[in-house]
Amino acid sequence: MNQAPPLERFLAQLYADPAALESYLAAPDAFVAQAGLDAEEATALRDADLVGLVMAARSCARKRGGRHEPR
Repeated sequence: MNQAPPLERFLAQLYADPAALESYLAAPDAFVAQAGLDAEEATALRDADLVGLVMAARSCARKRGGRHEPR
């Protein structure tokens, strides 16, 4: 079985674990360093849309919880 690339695993962790997301938002460089991402991946995350990231994580949490909010 193929493992997901490190960046995909990292994003999945942020989407699935609210504590990880909060840690990332509080200290992104330290969190990225602990994740073992390469420089290109770290730059991509640094340039990411944080509002969109938070919204996506919240959407995933609602879906996991079975709560689908109307649009």
